[in-house]
Amino acid sequence: MSQAEKVNKTSKKEERKKAWQTLLWVLREVHTLKRSYTPLVLIHTLLNLATIYVPILLIAPVLEGFISHNWSKAWTWGLALVGLTIALNLLKDFLARYLRIQGSDLHEAFSAKMHEKPMTLDYPSSQDNDARNAFQRAFQSMNFEGHFNEFIGELFALLGDLLSLVTSISLSAVLLLSAPKGEGWLAVIAQPWLVSVLTILLISLVTLLTKRSNDQLARQRKSYHDEHITVETDLNYILMQVLLAHGNYAMYQVYDMIPMIGAWYKEKNKALTGFFTKANKLMEREIFNKDISAFVFMLMAWFIAGVKVMTHAVPLAMVVTYAKSLIQVSKSWLSFSENLALIIRRVPYYQDIQNYMAKENALETGTIPVEKRRDHEVLLTMENVSFKYPGSDTWALRNVNVTLDMKKRHAVVGLNGAGKTTFVLLLCRLYDPTEGRILLNGVDIRKYDCQEYLRLFSAVFQDFQLFAFPVAENVACDVDYDEARVRACLEMAGFGERLAELEEEGKGLETEVASFTGGVMHFSGGEQQKMAIARALYNQGSVMILDEPTAALDPISEADIYAHLNEIIEEKTTVFISHRMSSCRFCSDIIVFNEGEIVERGEHNSLLAQGGLYAEMWAAQAKYYLEQGHVSLVESC
Repeated sequence: MSQAEKVNKTSKKEERKKAWQTLLWVLREVHTLKRSYTPLVLIHTLLNLATIYVPILLIAPVLEGFISHNWSKAWTWGLALVGLTIALNLLKDFLARYLRIQGSDLHEAFSAKMHEKPMTLDYPSSQDNDARNAFQRAFQSMNFEGHFNEFIGELFALLGDLLSLVTSISLSAVLLLSAPKGEGWLAVIAQPWLVSVLTILLISLVTLLTKRSNDQLARQRKSYHDEHITVETDLNYILMQVLLAHGNYAMYQVYDMIPMIGAWYKEKNKALTGFFTKANKLMEREIFNKDISAFVFMLMAWFIAGVKVMTHAVPLAMVVTYAKSLIQVSKSWLSFSENLALIIRRVPYYQDIQNYMAKENALETGTIPVEKRRDHEVLLTMENVSFKYPGSDTWALRNVNVTLDMKKRHAVVGLNGAGKTTFVLLLCRLYDPTEGRILLNGVDIRKYDCQEYLRLFSAVFQDFQLFAFPVAENVACDVDYDEARVRACLEMAGFGERLAELEEEGKGLETEVASFTGGVMHFSGGEQQKMAIARALYNQGSVMILDEPTAALDPISEADIYAHLNEIIEEKTTVFISHRMSSCRFCSDIIVFNEGEIVERGEHNSLLAQGGLYAEMWAAQAKYYLEQGHVSLVESC
């Protein structure tokens, strides 16, 4: 065996191993979500077998009664046959309807579990491109082939096919091994060894041809899998991020982008249509293979049964039972092949889902509880902290050493890309440092329980989000909230006048902030930021972080909010990050970043006196404020 053949053999063995692992994973998930589902599907499978074999077995005594003119026997067995058949079919159909309902619930339960998965991932995992791609693939696979109820049905149908094969082969063996009585060419054909060999050869030949064709179809389906997922992902992007991004429509019209977007959509939709055309052709070939095989087996079964009856090898009354049994061998085998092909086809989709659901968090959480202090006295220290974003070779932070004194106001300033936001992300432990460590009250933050540590912080980030929930729930981040506290936080954030208007309109705190179809309603950009600040105030963390919290406000409104914030957060350690210097007048400590390093630190006047980067930034902004007539903002500093 050549090296290439060995590698190929190992690869196929590994694929089979992964496929079995996926099947076991699906069964475990189904058992976890709905314990009764799998046993009920098994019962349904056995009932289905009973509806097939009860008529096959009971038709013989009915025919025997008619042939022998034993009408009592014929009617007795006939009524038993009809009664049992009706009862079994009614029970099977009732269970099938119940399983459809339970299967739908199962699908919804797992779909909910998949939708919850992204929210259980830590920040680095949620931002990782591989994780995002896995998320897309998993959801596209879920939508296309990810119905657990169908998959479990196919698995147990496979089991039913095996049981049916054993039963039908056992019955057929009696037919095949029965010896003819008499002589002649029919007796020769009816010889047990000859009909057995012919049957086995025919079944083997048809099976070989069918398998070869199905293997080829399976390889084609596998090659279509990645193509389909890619096209679905692209179409989903165009739909959700382009066509439904109503806020971008002005840009589409100004730049005459509609023809280009239309061309994108048509191209991807054409590719999707092409995929389904190819998939349908594969399905037609599978159906054709199945029909041809079934026809050949049916001719063979009735021919053998007829020959056996004509040579008196079996009684006439048994001809239907044996013929149907032999036909059922072919049906069971073809059904087994079909269900196996379906399962093989689905496995890559379920592997996408399994891989995503198995994704673990990038950050390890500690076990030490964070001390809950009412006095909000926390001391945060960075020791030789350096950081690269995953997949990047560039240092976003380099050798940062800084201590944030308790209950002080700290301003973090610098040019765009200087490392300000990265500094905050590390401080909140949304990422771990590449080098160095961060301490809380002298203890490495990686030793603390991650969720407890995060609760220390109340933060407003640049890319904050408001949701299609009432104002109160957007502020409290909970359906159960303290109404008085929500109102107080909105007042402190400068939202009081707007809240009064909402009260006059009748809904007040119950006013919906956004629409589920997209877009924030009722509120300007500045009002949205005030609600985001109110959310941070409501959280009552010991450390307040404001990362560009007033970017959408004019300088005067910004100054008013900072004045409010200075009054209400005097008991907390606060970090202001802003491209405007007006925040610095409330801060006793200003940290200046440049190219990922701290280049200056001190209070406002001392930094101006140094004539360094801070002084340059201040001078440039002060000139702008004076030109705009905001003299008070400059003189107050």
